[in-house]
Amino acid sequence: MVVTYQGKQWLKTCLGSSINYAPQAKLYVVDNGSSDGTAEAVAADYPTVQLIKLKENLGFSGGNNIGLKQALIQGAEAVLLLNQDAELTAGALEKMVAALQSNSHWGAVQAGLYLPNGLVNSLGNQFHYLGFAYAGGNGRTYEQAKGVLSWLKSGGEPPYLSGAGLLLRAAALREVGLLDQEFFMYHEDLELSWRLRLNGWQLGVLPEARIIHHYQMSRSLNQFYYMERNRLVLVLSYYRLPTLLLLLIPWLISEAVLLAVAFWSGWGLNKIKAYLYCLSNQAWRNIIARRQKLTSLRKISDRRLLAYACGRIDFQGDNSPLTDYIFNPLSSLAWQLLYPLIRW
Repeated sequence: MVVTYQGKQWLKTCLGSSINYAPQAKLYVVDNGSSDGTAEAVAADYPTVQLIKLKENLGFSGGNNIGLKQALIQGAEAVLLLNQDAELTAGALEKMVAALQSNSHWGAVQAGLYLPNGLVNSLGNQFHYLGFAYAGGNGRTYEQAKGVLSWLKSGGEPPYLSGAGLLLRAAALREVGLLDQEFFMYHEDLELSWRLRLNGWQLGVLPEARIIHHYQMSRSLNQFYYMERNRLVLVLSYYRLPTLLLLLIPWLISEAVLLAVAFWSGWGLNKIKAYLYCLSNQAWRNIIARRQKLTSLRKISDRRLLAYACGRIDFQGDNSPLTDYIFNPLSSLAWQLLYPLIRW
């Protein structure tokens, strides 16, 4: 399934590879209200594709949920989420399906995402204990990534899975629900990964199932808003009250530093906008409702959930000296001291 938004330029690569390398799969395209002729091009050039044309942009989570609902109604046992700027390679989907069939405890499996130059984009993603998230191994060779990503060395679970190339088990989705539409874009794959894990499902990554991701990291003011808003909403929704209290001091310090950096870098008003959203009545109603739902799903502790967290952040290889030489060492030290105290 592919969600598109102004994605006409990617159709030949993305849909062409899907039809070539997964001819047995039913292909859904959800167009998120594009104005560049994307939906019309899909209808004209790919008549076998099931096209769902939306009148407005529902974001990554909303668009995918429309397609997921349709696929589940039609009896799908698993659904692949594929970014519009990604392309399948030969055998990738078959390997992912076989992995789900062989690992009945896996709720989802991520493909190995690689950049067009052969370097890694993601082999499972990482998250910081304060909710920052980033692609695991981005910009490294496979061997370099394997050297720094502990789950590749140990054969364990990745911290969370990227939605750019993600095969979801239908049975798991029926248990925990679909993507959280409040997130719109950013952190929605982290939230779903946490929800699956909280419910007892495990997560897998398959480096040999290669998907090429024509990934172009860009930052807009709107992106900063959603990343910060969703990070705060996620932590407030998932962590138990003792965990929030334990992390309060490093959280306040990091927020003060980040706010200063935001204004210095030109997106301070978007950071303030994220705070205002989180303080709104609607946001708190959603947070409380989400916490209540998660209580009924929860099968593991905060300690287990946060066993996959790290104490450093890596903004896609574009860290500032402040991040590398001050924040990361202090944050990592704080996590080494605080994590052992989480016993619940």
